[in-house]
Amino acid sequence: SALELAAAVESLYLDGLRPYGRILRKRVLELTQALGFGKLDVDLKELKVACEACPYLKVEEADGASDWSALLPGRPQTFVDVYSPEDIYPEEMWAQAGRYFSSLSSASALPGGRFACAQVLLHQRLPFLAGYSLGQVCHIVQLAISQRKLLGYTNGTLVPYHRSESRRKDQSALNQHPCPGKTGGRNVLATWSVLRSCIRQLFEASPARQPRIPLSNIKRIFRAQFQVELSETALGYAKLSELFQDPRLADACAVAQCSFGYVIVQPPGASSSSRIAAALGERAVEEARRSAATASGVQPR
Repeated sequence: SALELAAAVESLYLDGLRPYGRILRKRVLELTQALGFGKLDVDLKELKVACEACPYLKVEEADGASDWSALLPGRPQTFVDVYSPEDIYPEEMWAQAGRYFSSLSSASALPGGRFACAQVLLHQRLPFLAGYSLGQVCHIVQLAISQRKLLGYTNGTLVPYHRSESRRKDQSALNQHPCPGKTGGRNVLATWSVLRSCIRQLFEASPARQPRIPLSNIKRIFRAQFQVELSETALGYAKLSELFQDPRLADACAVAQCSFGYVIVQPPGASSSSRIAAALGERAVEEARRSAATASGVQPR
């Protein structure tokens, strides 16, 4: 009902989380299960329609038609920016968090998503998180990964940083080497010039007026369309989001943030009709592919 939908949004306000559609969908699922309805399938598009029809809510497009939030008109929007690099938390909290995270066993991996991880941590009633909202704990998890290096990713889960794939990636980036086991086959390993060329070709080929390429898909796209292996660590970065913000790519692309992660967009003032750049890009990729094939003694495809 409209009241139940508004109550779900209200609960996210209390948690300090902006009610983006995807987060609201999770909260609606949680509430329906808590009422004993079991696992229901809530379609994101249908949820948006329901929010638009709800007299207590106002739907606001956040970053394109696929990214929206449901707001309570007249209510202050005191949401936590979970992506903020600003660390406002006391060192004693971080000291206790560090001891806790480092003590996690190999069988105690945390969920890989910030939202789910924060929920698990709050459910454990850890003393160092007492008094923090769900939104604040999401932010703490983000900082523990990105800045404090207390947690890292392994196989989609969060584990102590010293045991994580993230640590190995950081070391590979420091040495500008591909991560062991992450590249292979006959694909060209992307250089800066090849990377720029591929990005320009993707934008040129896109039918969208304002193309947005999900960062989570970019490696697969490079393999499928260009037979190019993109290794951020070989280019000196441990994270793709940081790689695509390198000044050397400033005139080719920009990184934008939305509720479901990072996307690559054209930089301000760029034109999707730069066909000369795209043509030169195709030539650069082909030359790199031929060079790699010659070095390996394999006939180029």
